[in-house]
Amino acid sequence: MLSARHSIRSVAIENGLLVLTWEDSHESRFHPIWLRHQCWCPDCGTPETGVRGIRLHHIDEGISIESAVVEGNGVQVTWPDGHRSEYAARWLRNHCYSDAERARRQVQPVLWDRTLSSDIPVGSLIEAEADPAARLKILEMVRDYGFCKIVDAPANREESQRMIRLAGAQRQTHFGTYTLKKKTTVTNVGDTTGPLDPHVDEPYRYAAIGITVFQVLRPSSNGGASTLVDGFEAARHLKEQWPEDFELLCKTPITCQRFDPGDNSHGNMRWYKSRLPVIRLDDRGKVCGVRMNERQISPLDVPADQVVPVYRALKRLFEILYSEDLRLTLNLKAGEGLLFDNQRLLHGRTGFTPETPPRAVLTSSVDLDDFHSSMRLLQRDLDPDAMHLELQQGMAG
Repeated sequence: MLSARHSIRSVAIENGLLVLTWEDSHESRFHPIWLRHQCWCPDCGTPETGVRGIRLHHIDEGISIESAVVEGNGVQVTWPDGHRSEYAARWLRNHCYSDAERARRQVQPVLWDRTLSSDIPVGSLIEAEADPAARLKILEMVRDYGFCKIVDAPANREESQRMIRLAGAQRQTHFGTYTLKKKTTVTNVGDTTGPLDPHVDEPYRYAAIGITVFQVLRPSSNGGASTLVDGFEAARHLKEQWPEDFELLCKTPITCQRFDPGDNSHGNMRWYKSRLPVIRLDDRGKVCGVRMNERQISPLDVPADQVVPVYRALKRLFEILYSEDLRLTLNLKAGEGLLFDNQRLLHGRTGFTPETPPRAVLTSSVDLDDFHSSMRLLQRDLDPDAMHLELQQGMAG
């Protein structure tokens, strides 16, 4: 039986619009052109497959509805040319574009600071592999908090794909599945033993890394703790304290680059460079992505009168990011790890003492859209309404 939210009480045509009143008293209004374009009958096809017989230029902008009736658990609309379209009640409610319903579909991130240390999101890899609901819970914690600590993970490279598959298909980059450990010749700062300030990975790419998969194979016995900072919370602090600096960093492209001499796992020389803002807003003006890595900021390419203001804004931002008040510190053991959103969270580590055998961790990545795909597929079976939520698209806006 459908809930009141998905049960239609009445249907009417008012001022040319299809008006549905639901059993929970909500009212939805749909324009005829929207409905006609979204007919998913066998002749018109569906955007889910991309096989469509209908074309927008064939639809009159002023098309009208001939009639509309409740039919089973949905609505049947008849058009002036005799074509009939059927729309499921749940589908109509999940795509209602009233202000209230559009706001309801927006995922609200849970912002946090160091006080989260007593209640961090945690999930078991073994439980997630056995139970889709447990896996979905982990992915939704990453969606909401930007990260989830994973326990019961393998402590060897041979089984590393198990944790990657938890999030989705592995993204192939020039790093591949990279083992971070102290090396004699260093071209990656992660292969040193000193402390690392909070940063996002690979800000020099046009399409930034989405989800980072971080797996501890062998921790250090003296230091090497992981640190996390919520970039969205840092952006909130900047906007609250220095709104003009916040606006400047939302619109000013900052150049980041990396030269790789070719001694990585794939052995090919590369030189990456991108020019993008460090804070991205969505169409509603909400922060949806960050790109903050001080070490890879190249010479600014901005108008002369903006050089000092931009540096001032960056300086204030990094002072916030490096504050102990925002920093969460985790001492991960062998067989533990993290899934985190690299377009929201900054990560770093405390320094550690070289030892034998050395500290070793694996890092790999999953594209943000593949991660969202994994979550939607689970929601389709476990929580159908949730699969229609509007997810943050990171630096894509």
